[in-house]
Amino acid sequence: MKITVVHQGALGDTLLLASLLVSLQMRWPKAQRTLVTRCSFGRLMVKLGLAESAFDADDARHSAWFGPYQASADVSGVHTSLPWVDSDLLLSAVSSGTDAWAAHARQVCKRSHILFYSPRPGPDYPHHVTTFHREQLAPLQLPPPVLADCVRCRHGPLLIQPGSGGWEKCWPLENFIQVAHALNESGIRVEFLMGEVELERFSRHDIARLDREFAVHRNIPLMHVVDLVKASRTYLGNDSGITHLAAWAGVRVVAIFGPSSAVQWRPVGPQVQIYQPEGDFVAQYGAEKDCQQVFKLVLEQCG
Repeated sequence: MKITVVHQGALGDTLLLASLLVSLQMRWPKAQRTLVTRCSFGRLMVKLGLAESAFDADDARHSAWFGPYQASADVSGVHTSLPWVDSDLLLSAVSSGTDAWAAHARQVCKRSHILFYSPRPGPDYPHHVTTFHREQLAPLQLPPPVLADCVRCRHGPLLIQPGSGGWEKCWPLENFIQVAHALNESGIRVEFLMGEVELERFSRHDIARLDREFAVHRNIPLMHVVDLVKASRTYLGNDSGITHLAAWAGVRVVAIFGPSSAVQWRPVGPQVQIYQPEGDFVAQYGAEKDCQQVFKLVLEQCG
């Protein structure tokens, strides 16, 4: 059996597909799962064992499916040359089921059973996004996913990733630094992970300070971030894609949430603690109470 999941979203949203992909494997153990998404995300999901293959959602042949649909169009050429169109089951998170993409899919994937689902629930949805996905795909009778075992790397560092895709999701860098110093004083080695976004967002003064006081990993390719995260004792970060990656990889995680709903979007993993400060999230520089609470949670996760 061949199963294709089509999804276009940020890293965190893509990693939240992990539960669905595991449930699909449990339902059909011999199925070949293909993920159509951004190239780097697809390669990551294959490395994590969540799909057997991945293809680029930005392929021009696929992008054409979002354009005007003509029922009389010849489908023997460019559209059908996509390597994943011969699936037995096609799950789409990029179409409502009533748009041009859906019309192209039905025309091209004639042997496929096609289901459409929304990747993101509304703000009033009372459960986790993975439950939202499963509810929409109820006809498949998917079993609950089994999580990965908790990774225990006692001699690794405490890894801090202080960024996120949105500035409004970022706990102040000064707070992370305060927690990091407290952890160092407790005998826990701390390292920082900085991607391109963080290196552009934070000031030169802040980056120089981190370089002076801690080991800093800069611009690590996503495929190698997995190995870096798995080698850490515990992980601390914002509501971000890398935090979701650490959680799913089985690392002990402390995730700091700001404006997003932790009920809907908390990382999925065997050992995840959430801290959500009250009040103005971004403005809480040096908030002693919050720093102490996060420090305590991290110590508990370090064991």
